[in-house]
Amino acid sequence: MKAIIMAGGEGSRLRPLTCDLPKPMVPIMNKPVLEHTIGLLKSYGITDIGITLLYHPQIIKDYFGSGHSCGVNIYYFLEESPLGTAGGIKNAREFLDETFIVISGDSLTDLNIENALEYHRSKKSIATLILTKVDVPLEYGVVLTDEDGSIKGFVEKPSWGEIFSDMVNTGIYILEPEILSYIEVGKNTDFSRDVFPALLSSSKKIFGYVSNDYWCDIGDTRSYINSHYDILNKNLKIDIGEELDENIWVGPGTVIDKNARIIPPCVIGSNCKIGSGTVIGSYTVIGNNTIVKNDVSVVRSILWDNCYIEYGSELRGAILCNHVNLKNYVSVFENSVIGEGCKINERAIIKPNIRLWPEKIVEPLAIVDRNMIWGSRHNSKIFGENGISGIINVDISPEYATRLGAAYGSHLKTGSKVVVSSTNSNSARMFKHAFISGILSVGVEVFNMSSLLTPISRYAIGFLKADGGIHIKTDMDNPNVVRVDFMDSRGTSISRSSERKIENSFFREDFKRCSSQQISRLNNITDFSSYYVRNLIQNTNVNAIKQHNPKVCIFSRSEFVRSIVGPMLTNMGCQVISHQNCVDISLVTSVLVETDCEFGAIIDSNGENLTLISREGIIVKDDLFQAFISLIVFKRSPGTTFYVPITSSEVIERLALRYRCVVKRTKNCLQAVMDEILNRRNNSADFDQLVLNFDAIAGLVKIIEYMCVSGITLNQLLLEIPKIYIDRKSIYCPWELKGTVMRRIINDNKDKKAELIDGIKLYLEDGWVLIIPDADTPAFKIISEGSSAVTAKEHCVRFHNIVERIITNS
Repeated sequence: MKAIIMAGGEGSRLRPLTCDLPKPMVPIMNKPVLEHTIGLLKSYGITDIGITLLYHPQIIKDYFGSGHSCGVNIYYFLEESPLGTAGGIKNAREFLDETFIVISGDSLTDLNIENALEYHRSKKSIATLILTKVDVPLEYGVVLTDEDGSIKGFVEKPSWGEIFSDMVNTGIYILEPEILSYIEVGKNTDFSRDVFPALLSSSKKIFGYVSNDYWCDIGDTRSYINSHYDILNKNLKIDIGEELDENIWVGPGTVIDKNARIIPPCVIGSNCKIGSGTVIGSYTVIGNNTIVKNDVSVVRSILWDNCYIEYGSELRGAILCNHVNLKNYVSVFENSVIGEGCKINERAIIKPNIRLWPEKIVEPLAIVDRNMIWGSRHNSKIFGENGISGIINVDISPEYATRLGAAYGSHLKTGSKVVVSSTNSNSARMFKHAFISGILSVGVEVFNMSSLLTPISRYAIGFLKADGGIHIKTDMDNPNVVRVDFMDSRGTSISRSSERKIENSFFREDFKRCSSQQISRLNNITDFSSYYVRNLIQNTNVNAIKQHNPKVCIFSRSEFVRSIVGPMLTNMGCQVISHQNCVDISLVTSVLVETDCEFGAIIDSNGENLTLISREGIIVKDDLFQAFISLIVFKRSPGTTFYVPITSSEVIERLALRYRCVVKRTKNCLQAVMDEILNRRNNSADFDQLVLNFDAIAGLVKIIEYMCVSGITLNQLLLEIPKIYIDRKSIYCPWELKGTVMRRIINDNKDKKAELIDGIKLYLEDGWVLIIPDADTPAFKIISEGSSAVTAKEHCVRFHNIVERIITNS
């Protein structure tokens, strides 16, 4: 059998370890991780090895050469541009004339290749994927298998709602040469995204071999450090060298002062010097030719080659790349990484979680609390389920906003135009101005809008033909919390892939700084709301509203909302009574009766959410509101397609049948519904769906217009909607057990009809239940529907208990 090692990885998440080094050359126990992979292959008699190269290829060629020094024959296959996991293999097609194994050059494993090969041959498979279980599968490819091991589906880098198993693809494959016919020459092709789904579509059987052997993807600094700990704990057996003492490995030529203290387990490379009074603590790995002077303390840290640590310095859980010099009394703390060639001067302190890119110099007595690239670094994830949110001046500061603006602008082309708006709160305005500074610094033109509501900001993006937009608002329930919505050129939320790009720029501080001549002027627009209102009036049947002259009561705690909605409805021919938001529904109902209003409308402070109240006291919100607006769309446009989240009531399908309409389900997020509508927006029904779902002001106008044109009341419409019985629960679940829960639920309910759009939706005899992992918290949401309130609650409680048992017994 032959082998192909994929060694073209750039390793951007490992920076600064990989600033000038290909990811497969990052040292593990003082040897490149690629060398450990070659050693594994050789131990199973695989000596003909191909290596695919892309990033810094000459470094790998210079180190391994022909491979004879490692006892193997190495053949190199260079990619001129990225070809993907499968495209790179196709590049080596002439070499692959027999069964071969594909393995990543930047992962660490002691896979029993013989057992995997025997499984592959017993299944007569064209492709066998090596699978393993992981606690949190978010950054991996989740694989779904049948009981016989055959693979039935893939989800690459899933959201929590798509984690249907904790079984992931290790990127190690045993393949037959026949598979090459499914890969195009010179085309960027991925095995999991392109090739394996094509095999499944062609009814080819491919299998998953579940390995209990050690496997670690060296994807970030934390996994890099943990892999060393695993080796020192003997969870993974690799060749470290000779033991000087029990669990202490020291290379030849190393001199350790008799007054130094060495605490196992630890590794010290060749030709090192350890000074008097120095303590080398447990779980420390020191590279070759490194000098550690007197009275130094090193604990749980990794030092590469040729480092020089001077008197009295201390390291705690840190990584030092090659040629780092720490002067006297320097302190470097947990999870900090010092890039190659850095010099840290006397008594400087490097705080935890700091990254210094190569060749940086830190002045004496400095306290480094920011990454040394261009600025500082914050949490490892900034986007939640719905944009970005945080407490103003705690989670989100002006500095944070400026860097976030630069990261967002770096994602756009130079010269792009964006709309930046906020509500009229002082905290939202402060964030907006700081954010604008960051965007301008990367050469993007900004339309600075005065106070706007979210739907008006969406409209402004299209009106001004902008390339995107940002709207900053305060949380409806907590004015100390600021929320930031990122929108694309269509006015919808940006995609998850765009969020990842912004996050990557933010964390790596990889900003496109522009020259002073490229900084655009700031376009200030003071009263855009009037354009929005004018457009809405022009596209509404005002004559029908004036003929009916409906009396409506508007409730909102936002004076800004009331100042827009009240005059606009009055100009359209409505009689409007305006009140501050009232949380007591009985008082709202009494106001409606006293003022003889036909119905009441509660609009939130951001103009996004609409709740209707009938004179009879019926509250139209959440599931009932979704059914209500679907009924209006069905009546106005028979035969149309209506999009709803997977969580919506099946009453909507029953309504759709009356009007020959189709209901399509999406993931449980507003972005998914909006994307579907905008992707096919070609008629009035699609426009109605858009405004009724996402614009409380325009949606209210459409509802009033429909009632006046049709001569129907709110109560008459509500009588057409069957009763809805939905119950909801939440249960705490550790992040690492979410995949296990999903896999068990699927396996234990194979006899039931299921949908896996987002989470697991199981159809029961009298209703359905949805089990969905929360994207932002360690919890599961359980939502159920039944023919009665009792039935819905029984479904919810039953599956709450099932999830609880799985978590307790795992």
